Amino acid sequence: MKILLISLIFLSALPMFAQDPGLSKDTLTGTQELLIISNQQVEPTDTSRIRILRDTSDKQKENTVTELFILGKNAYKKGHVYKNSRYPGFKGHWSGFYYGFVNFADTDYAMYEGDKFMELDWSHSFALQFNVFKHSINLVPRNNFGLVWGVGFEYQRLRFEDNDRSITCEDHQIIPVDLHEKLNSTNIKRSSFKNLYLTIPLMLELQLPAASHHRFYVSGGVMGGLRMHSKTKIIYKDTEGDRHKKKEKGNFNMVPFKADVIGRIGFNCLTIWGSYTLTNMFKADKGPELHAYTIGLGLSF
Repeated sequence: MKILLISLIFLSALPMFAQDPGLSKDTLTGTQELLIISNQQVEPTDTSRIRILRDTSDKQKENTVTELFILGKNAYKKGHVYKNSRYPGFKGHWSGFYYGFVNFADTDYAMYEGDKFMELDWSHSFALQFNVFKHSINLVPRNNFGLVWGVGFEYQRLRFEDNDRSITCEDHQIIPVDLHEKLNSTNIKRSSFKNLYLTIPLMLELQLPAASHHRFYVSGGVMGGLRMHSKTKIIYKDTEGDRHKKKEKGNFNMVPFKADVIGRIGFNCLTIWGSYTLTNMFKADKGPELHAYTIGLGLSF
């Protein structure tokens, strides 16, 4: 009887010893990931299939469960996009230092009988952008297309083509000024008009190739600007040869906000950029119709 009982116990334990030793009871042994399976739907009729790509192995695992989460070095969740170690993270280009030349397009001096008193010396008229903050939002699984916004400052120095001319505001109207008569001088060195804006952009940016850490990028969008300061500056010498500077601050009937269309092309930290101002520089019927455009180079970080 004892022999028969021992034989039955041995036969019942035999399938356990015959199990393939290559299979581990815990399929996640040796990894840094934790597998959690939802118990909300466990009926045999549930046939949904989810495929998970493992970071620690080239193998693929399939499960017939409704929800599946992996917690570990990288997280992947059904219906959401997360960073994939194959593609570098998305970092947009905005913050940095940018320099460009400024001129006016679509000018209209009809109300001044064709007197183009704000014609610019294009080679000495420039814009400086100091962009101090940016935030990037990735929109695709490959981490190479997304939204970019930030905060910066734009400083414009517009040099007049005719050094003997400047502008002022009189009776709520922008008018030209003859500097020879106003300053009683025939030696006018420079006459310029300066503006400072607080800028906030909203751009879409595409980066290629997606799998490279060194990407070529193209971006475009709009940039709003809040005017913070404006002034004219004149440098001249008097009849005795002494050098003087004359400044006039004011709003000059300028619109308080501006809206620019902007575009950028670059590689790594080097950028070629351009912008066109959609809004007129001055309030309606208070000055000439002027829309500035800028083309330049920049260094982003």
